[in-house]
Amino acid sequence: MTRRSQPHDAPPHTGVRVSTRDVDGVELVFLDVPAPSRRGAVLDALTTAEREVAELVLDGCSNAEVADRRGTSARTVANQLAQIYRTLEVSSRAELCALLSERSSWPEDA
Repeated sequence: MTRRSQPHDAPPHTGVRVSTRDVDGVELVFLDVPAPSRRGAVLDALTTAEREVAELVLDGCSNAEVADRRGTSARTVANQLAQIYRTLEVSSRAELCALLSERSSWPEDA
C-alpha cells in the first residue's frame, strides 16, 4: 500500500519541496527540485560588461542610454551588442529580449 504524506518544509529560498512516501514499510524521501534557469547559463556565456549591456537592453534602454549609464560610447555598446548576438545566436534586440525574458528571474548577484 502506498500513501503520501504532507510535504515537509524546506528552506524557502531553495524552492525545494520535500515529501515522503511509505512503500512496503520503507519510507522514501522525495525532493522536488526546480530545474535550473537557463538564463543563468545564457548569462555565463557573456562577459561582465556584456551582461550589464544585456540587462539594460532588457530594461528597454537604447544604445545611447546604455552608453550613458555605463560611461561608454554608443559605438562601444553597438559592438558589445553585436558580440552578444553572435554569442547567443540571436539577430536582434527583440530576439535577445525574448531569450532573456524566458527566464523566470535573474540571479541576484549576476
